[in-house]
Amino acid sequence: MMNKKIIFFIIILLVALLLFQKEEEIQNHFSKMVLPLKEQYVNSKTSASEYIEKYTSQAQTIEKLKEENLLLRKYLYKQKSTIIQLEQYNKVKFKIFSTNEDILPVQTISYTKFNDFSRIHLNHEEHLKDEKIYGLIQKNVAAGIAIKENGLLEGILLSNPKCQFSTFIGEKKMPGIAKGVDENTMEINFIPKWSKINIGDKVITSGLDNIFLANIPVGTVKNILTRSTYKTAVIDTYADILHPNYFYLVKKVPIQIYDINESKKLVDQNISNTLSKKKREH
Repeated sequence: MMNKKIIFFIIILLVALLLFQKEEEIQNHFSKMVLPLKEQYVNSKTSASEYIEKYTSQAQTIEKLKEENLLLRKYLYKQKSTIIQLEQYNKVKFKIFSTNEDILPVQTISYTKFNDFSRIHLNHEEHLKDEKIYGLIQKNVAAGIAIKENGLLEGILLSNPKCQFSTFIGEKKMPGIAKGVDENTMEINFIPKWSKINIGDKVITSGLDNIFLANIPVGTVKNILTRSTYKTAVIDTYADILHPNYFYLVKKVPIQIYDINESKKLVDQNISNTLSKKKREH
């Protein structure tokens, strides 16, 4: 009876061993079949990771290039704007301005005060005289006056009431004194009361005050007021004093025979008109 049990046990053990061996062979065979799939999966995963990394790197590079391109475009725009400004600046220069040693190019350094846009500091040559009034020309129009004090050259633009100089109005060149009001306006005071001036008349510098050259445009008459003893013309000015970059400084006003003759005619005319007026009153 014991021998039968032993034999039965041995048989079961042999069957188990055979089944285990068979299962191992099946597993090995299955592993061999699955191995290419695993390899393909690993390769696909690696390729996908490389693709994502490559895409991310390319996206970062594109974004960086976009930023650099934007910076370059801004830089080029600024350069182009500067070139255009310089070209325009050179176009408006009169030969008399660029060749006359008595007319100096000057540039704004800063505003004199932060809350006052009518007064500026200008660079200058050392030999400018102290407390002398110089005319400032912006492009080809009157823009203000300049005074050197304590080694500093200060520009006083058309909008400041302290900016005053001699002018002529209209075709008959009626005399008057310009005075600043605001960034777009000046008053021409002390115009003879009998003068015939009209809205739309051009205002130019007279050149008789030793500040400006003669015939520099100042503005256009937009209103006329009659005072007790004289007329006042309110004018729109030409200068762009809110952008005070470059100016010509009239260091010395040359003798102008034409202007002297014109002033003599005006004086004679004033005397004649005054005498005629007195005769009519009597």
